[in-house]
Amino acid sequence: MSRTTVAIALAAWAGIALPSALQTAPQTPPTFESTVINTWKSLHNKILTMAKDFPEDKYGWKPHPDSRAMVDEFRHVTIGLEMSTAQLKGTPFDYNARIKADDPKPKTRASVVAEMDAALAASVAAVEAGPKPSLVFWIDHQAEHYGKLVSNYRMNGIVPPISRPR
Repeated sequence: MSRTTVAIALAAWAGIALPSALQTAPQTPPTFESTVINTWKSLHNKILTMAKDFPEDKYGWKPHPDSRAMVDEFRHVTIGLEMSTAQLKGTPFDYNARIKADDPKPKTRASVVAEMDAALAASVAAVEAGPKPSLVFWIDHQAEHYGKLVSNYRMNGIVPPISRPR
């Protein structure tokens, strides 16, 4: 029997409160639903932080002529949030019309962040109301965009927010 086991047993017998590091309560494993909800929030909060953080004067930058500019990458993530929300709610979504709706919008950080923030709030509410297996596709897809954004940060000599010292 280890010293820790003996100490826990003696403390329990004597009614002594243990330091929190020694208290071991059985943990319930996370459910599919809680895992999807937490992953959804974490992934999209990282992307929203990047939209708020990336220098606005570089929003038009793109790594290759055939690539999306940063502003378009952020807006594409927002469209993904809106599409997944519509899917969860069982409402139709016209992807091409939605892309066209971005054309006249200002290409500013404030515009992009406000739209993404609203889309994220709506999506979190829909995900929390009932995560579905289709969200695994969306998490995978949005994570690809997150990866591209991280690479774009690095190509611009910027450390992504998640990699900065805390």
